[in-house]
Amino acid sequence: MCGIAGYIGSRKFSITEINKILSIMARRGPDSNGYKLIKKRGQDINCFFSRLSILDNKKRSDQPYVYKDKVLIFNGEIYNYLEIQNLLKKNGYTFNTSSDTEVLIKSLDFWGEKAIKKFEGMWSFFYYDLKRDISILSRDRFGEKPLYYLNRGNEFLFGSEIKFIQKIYNKNLEINFEKLENFLKYGYKILFKKNNEYFKNIYSVPPGHYIKIHKNKVELKKYWNISFVKNSMNENQTINDLKNKLFDSIQLRLRSDFPIAFLLSGGIDSNALAHISKKIFGYDVNTFSIISKDKKFDESHLIDYSLKSLGSKHKNLKINFKNCDFLNKLRQQTNYHDSPVTTINSFLQFLLLEKVKSDKFKVCISGIGSDEIFSGYYDHHLLYLNEIKNNREIYKNSLQNWKQKIHPLLLNKFLKNPKLYQKTPNFRDHIFQHSSFKKDIFKKKIEKKFFENKYVDNLMKNRMVNELCHEIVPVVLKEDDLNSMYHSIENRSPYLDSKLFSACLNMSSKFYIKNGLAKWPLRKIIENIVPDKIRLNPRKVGFNASLKEVFNLSLKDNYDFIKKDSPIFQIIEKKMLLKLINKKNYSGIENNFLFNFISSKIFIENFEK
Repeated sequence: MCGIAGYIGSRKFSITEINKILSIMARRGPDSNGYKLIKKRGQDINCFFSRLSILDNKKRSDQPYVYKDKVLIFNGEIYNYLEIQNLLKKNGYTFNTSSDTEVLIKSLDFWGEKAIKKFEGMWSFFYYDLKRDISILSRDRFGEKPLYYLNRGNEFLFGSEIKFIQKIYNKNLEINFEKLENFLKYGYKILFKKNNEYFKNIYSVPPGHYIKIHKNKVELKKYWNISFVKNSMNENQTINDLKNKLFDSIQLRLRSDFPIAFLLSGGIDSNALAHISKKIFGYDVNTFSIISKDKKFDESHLIDYSLKSLGSKHKNLKINFKNCDFLNKLRQQTNYHDSPVTTINSFLQFLLLEKVKSDKFKVCISGIGSDEIFSGYYDHHLLYLNEIKNNREIYKNSLQNWKQKIHPLLLNKFLKNPKLYQKTPNFRDHIFQHSSFKKDIFKKKIEKKFFENKYVDNLMKNRMVNELCHEIVPVVLKEDDLNSMYHSIENRSPYLDSKLFSACLNMSSKFYIKNGLAKWPLRKIIENIVPDKIRLNPRKVGFNASLKEVFNLSLKDNYDFIKKDSPIFQIIEKKMLLKLINKKNYSGIENNFLFNFISSKIFIENFEK
């Protein structure tokens, strides 16, 4: 896991400028750094790199990495590097390191652009072939590793973080207030519907794509398509297939020269990863959890129960506003993110990773993506009922299970109608948070802006793919990458494996939910591995807390910060905002909005200086 940045153009960099650029990349790579200038006619290529060494902690694997007439800077992990290395050895290649970096550059040397399809992992990299004068910027399938760029005609800049680009560009970037306003109006699920950022003219290389630069032509190419194949396997065959793929994914992601920390909640996603790693692969598991005093979010009893079976070394982070230093920590986080922080969940993870870092861990594992590939959200139950509506017997039993196990847990009024998608298949009002309380808060009218991409005719699967590619996973990945990199930690996500994703996507929809329990295949996979009290728990919480648990609004300084004049009040009516702030209790959506407001206010005030 590292930081990469680059500049293609005619500008010359002094030693002082190079060192300043490398210095702001240090959190992504504190172990070493490097710079390489590739001189070309008309346009030079400048490669900047900072290293967080996870594999082959030796100077021989430092970057920029040169092989023959090829140059590589690479952020991430190619988990199947040993398997690819064996293929390359059969074709005459020899290796001088034990790193995936050397495997990556020699794969590109041998297979060219086709090599990208062979990689299983998370990455963003820049590769230059001097002989062919071709540059390639690639990003992994799910977008686990960020890769931003700025294309200004005769200059092309890229980096793992926007601040890297800004430092190289040496000009102020302009805030994209339209994106900021949409975030506050509609919530985080709108953020990745378009390929734009909180700064104008900054874009991301889309997941599953690469940019090819040849003869000053910049071409975006797609190397991964989400494909649907009819699967005729029965339930037992499906679960066995998924089990093998999940176990393979976890085993690959346990490859590290340093110990790995597991982020553990009371849910089945993180518990499955920790228990499989310990009980199937014999890994010495260390776990870290967030503990909330709010009964709505407290999972301490489940975590304690899990630990009795897991037997891991464990530490808790207990949340309250007396010890979390909310505004100062949120300023640190927001300023490093170059954007508002999207959720309280992200803020809590930021604090938890601080604890992980203090225990000297450089790698952690989390359960991102399970909800989107196995079906984990409450509205998935309603989509499932719509799927099976023509099978009377299964539908009757499933509806009864839903009434008994899920309906009592629902807070969202839209999701309390079991026939929601049978009557209104295009209903999406619960996706974007354009709730009625917001209509008086914004200076401009709120409009319903929902749209989703069409991947497949199946309503449930199409919803899940949109969550994976546009609405939920990209947001969480961005937050997790920046949170972990602030603390110089690599975050790994075993559920985001291309083979596992494809198998989940193509299984019969009727297998997703059973006995009123979502993620039924995952629950079956971890039978006799994870305790049933956790394995069969229908409640979904995860790392979370209320705003009032972390931010004491009774303190004058905090209240003064909220009402202090700011450019954000060009978007929001201050009077109505303060009226909302002064409520005794907040609904879930109000809680989320107020957190978004605070982080957005910090973001604007920092970058408008």
